[in-house]
Amino acid sequence: MKQNNFRNALMITALAGVLNANAQSIPEAIALTESERFERAGSILRGLLQANATDGEAWFYLGENYFENDREDSAAYCYNKGVEVNPRQPLNHVGQGKVLWVKGQRDAAIAKFTEAITMATDKANKFPKKVQAQTQREVAEAYASGTSQDWAKAMAAVDASIALDATDPEAYILKGDIMWGQNPTDASQPIGLYKKASDLRTTSAKPMSRRGLVYHRAKNYDAAIAEYDKAIAIEPGFAPAYRGRAESHFGKRDFQKAKADYDEYLKLNSGSQSAMVRYAQFLYLVQDYQQSLDLISKLQTTGVDNNTLMRIKGYNQVELKDSVNAMTTLDAYFAKQPQEKVIPSDLQYYGRAVALTGNDSLAGEKIMAAAAMPNADPELYMEAGSYFQKAKMFSRAVAAYQAKTNSAKVAVNDWYYLGGAAIKAGEFAVADMAWTKYIEKQPNIYQGYLGRARANVGLDPDKQTWQAKPFFEDALRRMKPEEVTKSPRDAEEAMFYLGFYNFYSTKDLPAAKCWFEKVKTVNAGTNNTKVANDMLLSKELKDVTPAACELL
Repeated sequence: MKQNNFRNALMITALAGVLNANAQSIPEAIALTESERFERAGSILRGLLQANATDGEAWFYLGENYFENDREDSAAYCYNKGVEVNPRQPLNHVGQGKVLWVKGQRDAAIAKFTEAITMATDKANKFPKKVQAQTQREVAEAYASGTSQDWAKAMAAVDASIALDATDPEAYILKGDIMWGQNPTDASQPIGLYKKASDLRTTSAKPMSRRGLVYHRAKNYDAAIAEYDKAIAIEPGFAPAYRGRAESHFGKRDFQKAKADYDEYLKLNSGSQSAMVRYAQFLYLVQDYQQSLDLISKLQTTGVDNNTLMRIKGYNQVELKDSVNAMTTLDAYFAKQPQEKVIPSDLQYYGRAVALTGNDSLAGEKIMAAAAMPNADPELYMEAGSYFQKAKMFSRAVAAYQAKTNSAKVAVNDWYYLGGAAIKAGEFAVADMAWTKYIEKQPNIYQGYLGRARANVGLDPDKQTWQAKPFFEDALRRMKPEEVTKSPRDAEEAMFYLGFYNFYSTKDLPAAKCWFEKVKTVNAGTNNTKVANDMLLSKELKDVTPAACELL
């Protein structure tokens, strides 16, 4: 998470001792990095380093600029150079740890964080509390980075930072981000922390943009746009606010305003390769897949080699059902993408690309793998289950749907799909449990009772207990006349079972004939219809007067 001018001025004083002639350029570079104007920020910092190659602070912020632009290898080089030229400065040690962290080398990363904090807090080094606080905050930011964040460690470090310096707005923004990461369903406390940051630094657009993002993800697009409006009014050159507002306008399906805001974002980042990459991503987001592909092709023709573009190119090709090229593009993407930077949607789209070739079973497996990744949306399990069902791999579908019901994001229809797949898989106990859960949520809908009935038919294959009977009765009680008309096979299935229950179990032939006549009236045109008609003509029932068989 990017730094601000206030913090930077403090760092220059603390680490360098005095302000040198170039010091004002570092705050400018930090502001440009925060505004996603990475190339311009990098140019300023490289200029400083040409003048003074031993400026450890400039190496750190150049590393931050690369890190924020998803160029970890370049960031690592800068942090390493910063440690080389000034080994006493703790921030570059944190930077080294951050790169290790996002690459999955957790133990090595934690060792670097410990080293940095020890260095900052060692009384012999005489760093003021503000430097110690920033070091703790940078460590907290590192723990919150990558695809496998450690929110508890991040929270402990940011709290330590605030205890050392309660006036740093960046610490409150970061704490809000961490709290939101821990519990994305409750944004009340993060929003309060972003407000605290705004109060501490009234000229910064960043806290308001964060509030806009919170509202955007809650699909409260009007509130999000209002926050982005405030951010732009305070800091008209803060490009991320235009990008965020564009995405909120897109959420409202106001594509004209969305593209106008993105045009402004591109103007602020004129000539920026990074901005064009983000625009290609935005075009994918607004479902303009062909235009996104065209832009990517144009960028690649000019020599831009960016694996994020390859990712979005593959996504676009999948959405456009390009079965010839989608797999090739995504294979090329995975060949270059470090494993620790693979995200759930990568495997999801690879699965969809596989499905375009007709291999639904492998598609399901790929999307199951995506769903099992840290921070993946549990809905991916439902998508995997749908592919397994298409492939008639019902036991795998059951596993997918069970994983969804064991997640923190359970919906009532998850039980519906689990129950249906479990019956097809012959896992009748699982099916009965799933339909029981469904009935708890939807007690007035007949499908849940019909599902339990089918599960109990499976649990009683030899009709020893006829335990499905009460559930078929409950299903019929809840079927409305229009539902019988719409789904005659469901009604017939229940009536047919009750007919045979009375014929074989209770030997109540008048009741049996009544139910078989109902099957004949429904006339669903199935094998059950034929068997019921044959039963009505059988010697046992032909001359029987039917009894009433209405359910109360």
